[in-house]
Amino acid sequence: MDPRSMRSREALRRAALDLAAVRPLTDLSVSEICRTAGVTRDTFYRHADAPVSLVADALSVELADVLSDVGELDSLSTAEGLLLQHVKQRADVYRGALHPSLAAPIRAVLERVIAAGLEEWLARHPEIEPPAIDDLPSREIAVAYAAGGTVAAIEAWLRSGADDVAWATRAILAASPEWWLR
Repeated sequence: MDPRSMRSREALRRAALDLAAVRPLTDLSVSEICRTAGVTRDTFYRHADAPVSLVADALSVELADVLSDVGELDSLSTAEGLLLQHVKQRADVYRGALHPSLAAPIRAVLERVIAAGLEEWLARHPEIEPPAIDDLPSREIAVAYAAGGTVAAIEAWLRSGADDVAWATRAILAASPEWWLR
């Protein structure tokens, strides 16, 4: 991607996140994002098809950075804490995407990033895998279940208004199968 296009994409991401932090995601308009980013509608549509997909893209970039080294971490608890710290920092954006559950593109980004982190965790720690999930389809089911459950727990945490990352991390991990934490 050429530098000008990269600057435009970054300006659009920043504008979308800034605006999504102060109003519900469903109220964002392409025109408002373009005005804030200082770009044209044509530029917007070269980078996204709707405000919600632009916000999802921006969160995806941040989440990838936050969880880039999940396999290198000392515990799944540390990875969960990093994820929840990101959600807390962007709580206004995530809460603005609740209607009553997360907008599908936002949910999909979270599930994809969490699942990738769990896959990496299993690859680096094969000893934790119970015999019941030692084949690929079973592993995919376990990862999808854990990722979906984590996103549902994040939604509940956001709706509660609580912002204690350590408390939410403990609650999510307490609900997780014990073998993930070995």
